[in-house]
Amino acid sequence: MSGQPPSQPQISADGKFYWDGQRWVPMQQAAPMQVRPTSHRGRNLGLGCVGLIVIVIVIAVIGSNGSKNQPTLKWDVTGRSITSSSVGGSDATQVTVTNNGSAASNLILYLNAKDDWFKHHVITDPGGCTINKNLERLECGAFAAGATKTINVGGSPKDAGNFDFELDVADEEGSQLLYPDKGALTWSETVTA
Repeated sequence: MSGQPPSQPQISADGKFYWDGQRWVPMQQAAPMQVRPTSHRGRNLGLGCVGLIVIVIVIAVIGSNGSKNQPTLKWDVTGRSITSSSVGGSDATQVTVTNNGSAASNLILYLNAKDDWFKHHVITDPGGCTINKNLERLECGAFAAGATKTINVGGSPKDAGNFDFELDVADEEGSQLLYPDKGALTWSETVTA
C-alpha cells in the first residue's frame, strides 16, 4: 500500500460512464432523493409565544413598580368661588388644602381644566403662589405634613359667557405629579360683558 487515499474514479465527459481501471463501466442511476424542506414552524411559534410572555411580564413588572412608587395623597380639599362677575371686574376662587399625609415637595393648583379659568382670566393675585404660564398652573411650594393652606386666587375675567370651571390640586415629586383621590373642585360661573 502506498498510503495514499483512493482517488476518485474517472468519469466520462457525458457523465454516463466511469473508468474502473480496466474498462468503462456504466454509471448506475440512483433513485432521486426527495428533499423535504425543513420546517421551523413549531420552533418559531414556540419562540414567538415565549417572547410574548416575556413582554407581558416586563410590562406587568414595570406597571406594578410604578404604582408602588406613587402613594395616594391624603389631602382634604375644599373651596368656594364667585359664580357671577363681569368682564374687567373682580373675580376670585379660594381653595383650602389640608395635608393628612407625608410632606409634599410642591403644591400645584391647576385652573385649566374644563373651560380653563386660567385662559379666561388675568390673574391679579396668585394667592402667594408663583404663576407658571408655560404649564398654566400656580406653584405654591412645599407643603408640610399636617399643614393646612388656604389660597385665595384673584383675577379679572377677559371673556363673557357661561363657564364650567375646575380647580385641581397636585404634588410635584421630581417629574411625577401625584393627585389626591378627591382633589377637584368644580363650579359654574356667568361672566357678563
